[in-house]
Amino acid sequence: MLGEVKPTIQGAVHVQGLDIHYEYFGKRERPVMVILNGVAMETLSWYWQIPNVLPIMDVLLWDFRGQGQSTSDDAPYSVEESADHLLAILDELDLQKDQVNLLGVSTGSIVVAEFLRRHRHRVNRAVLSGVLLERAMTFKLDSDFGVRLLRENRADLWAESLYTKILSDRYLEEFAEAIPVMQGALIKRYHDRRHALARIIEAQSNYLWNIARYRMQLEEVDTPIMILAGTEDKLIPTFYQKRVAAMFLRAEFKQYAHIAHIPFIENPAKAFGDSMRFFLNK
Repeated sequence: MLGEVKPTIQGAVHVQGLDIHYEYFGKRERPVMVILNGVAMETLSWYWQIPNVLPIMDVLLWDFRGQGQSTSDDAPYSVEESADHLLAILDELDLQKDQVNLLGVSTGSIVVAEFLRRHRHRVNRAVLSGVLLERAMTFKLDSDFGVRLLRENRADLWAESLYTKILSDRYLEEFAEAIPVMQGALIKRYHDRRHALARIIEAQSNYLWNIARYRMQLEEVDTPIMILAGTEDKLIPTFYQKRVAAMFLRAEFKQYAHIAHIPFIENPAKAFGDSMRFFLNK
């Protein structure tokens, strides 16, 4: 199935000396699901689900700075620049507001929030999953520890701890044999650029630690938003995500039982189905 998935258009936007890779699937005549990755994902992470979305919506995938085919340098990154990179891609593809529906997963949900803060006039609807939008000491300490592991060349320990936090106990038991394979693939993917993972984590941690400066502007966002949370999310507990839903003017909150941080991995049919219905206002 993966071999059959090919983008209609792919390329890179060039922003301030950086190349930001994107892939578009579809004919550009329908509503578009724009997927924003989690910290260690890339465009290829979504190929297995694209065939289930394309009959209904077009899909735009892209790699943050540090991911996939985008520039992976070892210099400070920021959430704000990621939002600017997305804007450049939307301009490159000439996508209009009524087409653009953002779906952010974990780190991607933070970038979606920042994009809405400054560019909500370009967005129809948005889904945020596994989202945190406040200053949380536990998250900062966990992020700092993750960066330390990566900088000390212990990506193996970082990957092992990551999967125990983002997946539910049920999923970890059911796919016990596959988890080490997934961890190994992640380590291999970032073997020569562990610094990129560290920089992405630093960027989101810094953004959240100073998010009070943006609070009033985020509260003014009137874009229709849906928050998707797993009841067993150990990384970003649901009480944080409920507070995100309460912050925005037009947000609804939906949670999935027995699911952890990324519903799109553990129950993709439900998560993608709910997202498409929301985007299409059905």
